[in-house]
Amino acid sequence: MRNSSFLLALCLLVACSQKHSDTLEELLGYQLVKIDSFRVDNLTRVQITDFSEKENIFLGYSEAENDILEISPKGEILKRVNRRGDGPNNMGNWTPLGMSFGPNGERMFQLPFQLLSYDKDYNQTNNIRIMSPLPVRANMPLGRTAYFMENGQPRYLVGPSTFLSAHLLIYTEEGRDTLQNFSLLYPESGNMKSIIPYEADSYYKKSEHIYYWRMGKSFFIDGNELVVLHHLADDILVYDIDNDFSLKRRVPITHSAFEKYNPLPIGTAMDDPKVNELNYMSGRNEKILSLGNQIWLLSYFQGVTPAMYEANNSEESPFSTKKVMEKHKLLVFKDGQQVPGEIQKPEGNIIFSFKGNQILVLEETSEETEEEFTRYSIYEVKKR
Repeated sequence: MRNSSFLLALCLLVACSQKHSDTLEELLGYQLVKIDSFRVDNLTRVQITDFSEKENIFLGYSEAENDILEISPKGEILKRVNRRGDGPNNMGNWTPLGMSFGPNGERMFQLPFQLLSYDKDYNQTNNIRIMSPLPVRANMPLGRTAYFMENGQPRYLVGPSTFLSAHLLIYTEEGRDTLQNFSLLYPESGNMKSIIPYEADSYYKKSEHIYYWRMGKSFFIDGNELVVLHHLADDILVYDIDNDFSLKRRVPITHSAFEKYNPLPIGTAMDDPKVNELNYMSGRNEKILSLGNQIWLLSYFQGVTPAMYEANNSEESPFSTKKVMEKHKLLVFKDGQQVPGEIQKPEGNIIFSFKGNQILVLEETSEETEEEFTRYSIYEVKKR
């Protein structure tokens, strides 16, 4: 009798646990599944910035060699072109800030003062001047240049603050009102205009100080909407492209944890301990991606407390957010609403989404051996 009671209790416990597990999976709704990986064999690090579904190729750039690479989904280098240096078909001595596929199969390269387009054979087809406040230099491309079509003409979002955190650009109070904006480029005329200043209730407007390393953003264009996510925001901002980029709606974000630290006066030295505090310890929205069908993926860092920072910091092994991967989370949004639950972010750097619900992740380099290849993984966001 005692054994029968024990077995009955055990069965009930298992059934309840299974029911709870099923309920939890249903609550979470989505999961991240690794479906493929590849490596690009190259002497130096390769940064992939875009994918062409029509041509089924990635667009990449090799560090130090300054080669433009076209790469197959298996990691094979299909084409290697160098446009570094002087000459009518070259880019000068600049590394592109933005590199992407453009309209009509063009290859687009955004330099600090120019937007260049090339055909598939890398013959230059357009050279448009960009008015920029700073000669920003980079070792590798920082992202892809976003564009949309208007009356059959492309419109490009350009400028250094498209890619860089505004704290790197703001050194005067006037900078707060200009450098954080997108610049909209009309290629047929070369005209530019500044769009989308910080909202009046933005974190960055509530103080005369600035948030070092926390004044960046992530964004994407989807149809007639520009979706923008700021590092410290509590909501996602959706702007109406067809209505002069007016704010269309806000999508609230619920973080399970988000450590916040105080801003600092303009001009604070970059080696000030408080700057490091903001850089390493403060929470941050990192990236927002469109997966198609009105599904968005948001990556964020929860931040750490001073105690956790000290526990993971030493002279031999300085603190890195890689040491606290459990603090990196993913949120899913469907039809403008956040789906309950969080997904653990994979190790590595999420680059972009492609083919609908797939994301490309740049894997970390080995700390023990010097690698002559760059590894990438492909994940898919699936319903449970």
